[in-house]
Amino acid sequence: MLAVDGDRGGASAGGSPGAAEAGVSKTCAAEARAPEVGCNPFEREGGSYASVRPAYPAGAVAALLASAARGRGRRPLRVADIGAGTGKMSELLARAGARVDAVEPSEAMRSQASSVEGVTWHCGVAEDTGLPDGMYDIVVFAQSWHWVDSERAGIEAARMLDSGGVLGIVWNQMDVSVPWVHRLTRIMRSGDVHRPDRPPLPGGGFAPMRLTQVPWEDLVTPERILALETTRSSFIRASEQGRARMQENLRWYLYEHLGYAPGESLAVPYTTLVWVSRR
Repeated sequence: MLAVDGDRGGASAGGSPGAAEAGVSKTCAAEARAPEVGCNPFEREGGSYASVRPAYPAGAVAALLASAARGRGRRPLRVADIGAGTGKMSELLARAGARVDAVEPSEAMRSQASSVEGVTWHCGVAEDTGLPDGMYDIVVFAQSWHWVDSERAGIEAARMLDSGGVLGIVWNQMDVSVPWVHRLTRIMRSGDVHRPDRPPLPGGGFAPMRLTQVPWEDLVTPERILALETTRSSFIRASEQGRARMQENLRWYLYEHLGYAPGESLAVPYTTLVWVSRR
């Protein structure tokens, strides 16, 4: 079993085309039309998300791109990254040659995004993106599917995909089959566990989803894990007293129970789940 390490402000994602290339739109009509955006905990995230959240392993990005590459010739793949957060998946896809429309409802998340050639930013919601019909080879939800209405978001993804296009749902998850990692995720309140034997069930008439699993390790320090905890929705939503207690418990576990010294490296095992289905 695996624990999600990366809940993002992606319950609502989308927007209209036309933002500056590799730029971040500072206005968002969807914020006015989508009431759930106002409840987005990531609007209160302290600004560490982009620097401490893990990226995706190369194997996961390659599996996603390979699922859509057949029959597309040499042209760049067009990708819609829905609930793009700070752009971790968008950046990797663009650097691999794709043209990416990144959609994210949270201004706090979009403001942390790097300017990357090939990525155009939009604000909006997953269930009503406003993006064009039939344009995309891939519509991907990386670390954001658990925030959406799966029926409506799947229907919206099907509308955006070109014939034969691919829906991708990706989760980076700590490997809680390792006992010390399991306890770490419980102390961090690391979110949902997405099991490899329970595929997502999107609306939109997609075929049953197929899974690729990519095991990898994230080399971090105890201090980075402490900072990582502060980017989780459970921490953001907690009271000041609750946050202090969460950090105190995590410091005890890392420094006293596990015995790591400040600045010492430790390898956290992950498995990335890459679910794909064709339209």
